[in-house]
Amino acid sequence: LVFGLDANTYEKAKPGKQQDVLEWGQHYVSYDLTSCWGDVPNPANYTTFNSRTYLQPQLNKACKKTDKRANGDVNPKDFILFGKEDFKVVHTWKDNTGEKSYIEDMAFPTLNFPSDHGILATIVEPITPTSNA
Repeated sequence: LVFGLDANTYEKAKPGKQQDVLEWGQHYVSYDLTSCWGDVPNPANYTTFNSRTYLQPQLNKACKKTDKRANGDVNPKDFILFGKEDFKVVHTWKDNTGEKSYIEDMAFPTLNFPSDHGILATIVEPITPTSNA
Protein backbone atom coordinates (compact mmCIF):
# COMPACT_ATOMS: atom_id res chain seq x y z
CA LEU A 1 0.00 0.00 0.00
CA VAL A 2 1.27 3.46 -0.95
CA PHE A 3 -1.30 6.15 -0.29
CA GLY A 4 -1.16 9.92 -0.83
CA LEU A 5 -3.62 12.20 0.95
CA ASP A 6 -4.57 15.64 2.13
CA ALA A 7 -4.69 14.83 5.84
CA ASN A 8 -6.02 18.32 6.64
CA THR A 9 -3.58 18.63 9.54
CA TYR A 10 -2.46 21.78 11.29
CA GLU A 11 0.78 23.00 12.81
CA LYS A 12 -1.20 24.61 15.66
CA ALA A 13 -4.55 22.84 15.70
CA LYS A 14 -7.57 24.12 17.57
CA PRO A 15 -8.35 21.31 20.04
CA GLY A 16 -11.56 19.50 19.19
CA LYS A 17 -11.86 21.31 15.84
CA GLN A 18 -8.73 20.51 13.86
CA GLN A 19 -6.28 17.61 13.52
CA ASP A 20 -2.84 18.29 14.99
CA VAL A 21 -0.04 17.13 12.68
CA LEU A 22 1.91 15.46 15.49
CA GLU A 23 -1.20 13.58 16.67
CA TRP A 24 -1.73 12.50 13.05
CA GLY A 25 1.81 11.11 13.02
CA GLN A 26 1.11 9.10 16.18
CA HIS A 27 -2.09 7.81 14.60
CA TYR A 28 -0.58 6.45 11.39
CA VAL A 29 2.38 4.96 13.28
CA SER A 30 -0.12 3.04 15.46
CA TYR A 31 -1.15 1.19 12.27
CA ASP A 32 2.48 0.27 11.42
CA LEU A 33 2.55 2.96 8.74
CA THR A 34 5.07 5.71 8.21
CA SER A 35 5.13 8.68 5.86
CA CYS A 36 7.37 10.37 3.37
CA TRP A 37 8.12 12.76 6.28
CA GLY A 38 8.94 9.91 8.69
CA ASP A 39 7.21 8.78 11.87
CA VAL A 40 7.24 12.26 13.43
CA PRO A 41 6.32 14.92 10.86
CA ASN A 42 7.85 18.39 11.17
CA PRO A 43 4.97 20.77 12.02
CA ALA A 44 6.69 23.58 10.08
CA ASN A 45 7.06 21.57 6.86
CA TYR A 46 4.21 23.34 5.06
CA THR A 47 2.46 22.07 1.95
CA THR A 48 -0.17 24.84 1.87
CA PHE A 49 0.19 28.63 1.95
CA ASN A 50 -2.95 30.32 0.80
CA SER A 51 -5.34 33.04 1.84
CA ARG A 52 -8.46 34.56 0.38
CA THR A 53 -8.46 37.90 -1.39
CA TYR A 54 -11.27 40.42 -1.50
CA LEU A 55 -12.00 39.28 -5.07
CA GLN A 56 -13.07 35.79 -3.97
CA PRO A 57 -16.30 34.59 -2.37
CA GLN A 58 -16.49 34.42 1.42
CA LEU A 59 -15.34 37.94 2.13
CA ASN A 60 -15.34 37.12 5.84
CA LYS A 61 -12.21 35.00 5.15
CA ALA A 62 -10.43 37.68 3.09
CA CYS A 63 -7.33 39.40 4.44
CA LYS A 64 -4.87 42.09 3.48
CA LYS A 65 -1.72 41.09 1.63
CA THR A 66 0.36 41.98 4.69
CA ASP A 67 -1.72 39.58 6.83
CA LYS A 68 -1.73 36.57 4.51
CA ARG A 69 0.76 34.57 6.57
CA ALA A 70 -0.95 35.21 9.89
CA ASN A 71 -4.50 34.78 8.58
CA GLY A 72 -3.97 32.31 5.77
CA ASP A 73 -3.83 28.53 5.66
CA VAL A 74 -0.12 27.78 6.14
CA ASN A 75 0.04 24.17 7.31
CA PRO A 76 1.63 20.73 6.82
CA LYS A 77 -1.35 18.96 5.25
CA ASP A 78 -0.07 16.52 2.64
CA PHE A 79 1.35 13.05 3.18
CA ILE A 80 2.32 9.88 1.39
CA LEU A 81 1.82 6.87 3.68
CA PHE A 82 3.11 3.31 3.35
CA GLY A 83 3.88 0.25 5.42
CA LYS A 84 6.83 0.83 7.73
CA GLU A 85 8.18 -2.65 7.04
CA ASP A 86 7.48 -2.49 3.30
CA PHE A 87 9.29 0.59 1.97
CA LYS A 88 11.93 3.15 2.85
CA VAL A 89 12.18 6.69 1.54
CA VAL A 90 14.91 7.42 -0.97
CA HIS A 91 13.95 11.05 -1.61
CA THR A 92 10.96 13.33 -0.97
CA TRP A 93 10.31 16.75 -2.44
CA LYS A 94 7.55 19.28 -2.83
CA ASP A 95 6.74 21.79 -5.56
CA ASN A 96 4.66 24.98 -5.52
CA THR A 97 5.91 26.37 -8.83
CA GLY A 98 5.17 23.65 -11.37
CA GLU A 99 8.91 23.57 -12.08
CA LYS A 100 9.99 20.95 -9.54
CA SER A 101 10.90 23.45 -6.84
CA TYR A 102 9.29 24.78 -3.69
CA ILE A 103 9.61 28.40 -2.64
CA GLU A 104 9.10 28.69 1.12
CA ASP A 105 6.90 31.58 2.31
CA MET A 106 5.34 32.04 -1.13
CA ALA A 107 1.55 32.16 -1.22
CA PHE A 108 -0.20 30.01 -3.80
CA PRO A 109 -2.15 29.42 -5.99
CA THR A 110 -0.51 31.72 -8.52
CA LEU A 111 -1.08 32.28 -12.22
CA ASN A 112 1.62 29.70 -12.95
CA PHE A 113 0.64 27.24 -10.20
CA PRO A 114 -3.15 27.02 -9.83
CA SER A 115 -3.37 24.64 -6.84
CA ASP A 116 -3.80 25.60 -3.18
CA HIS A 117 -1.68 22.58 -2.14
CA GLY A 118 1.89 21.96 -3.17
CA ILE A 119 2.74 18.88 -5.20
CA LEU A 120 4.25 16.18 -3.03
CA ALA A 121 6.44 13.44 -4.47
CA THR A 122 8.54 10.69 -2.98
CA ILE A 123 10.69 7.85 -4.21
CA VAL A 124 10.47 4.72 -2.10
CA GLU A 125 12.22 1.41 -2.43
CA PRO A 126 11.10 -1.95 -1.11
CA ILE A 127 12.60 -3.24 2.09
CA THR A 128 13.89 -6.74 1.52
CA PRO A 129 12.87 -9.08 4.33
CA THR A 130 15.79 -10.75 6.07
CA SER A 131 15.66 -14.51 6.38
CA ASN A 132 16.46 -16.29 9.59
CA ALA A 133 18.08 -19.29 7.91
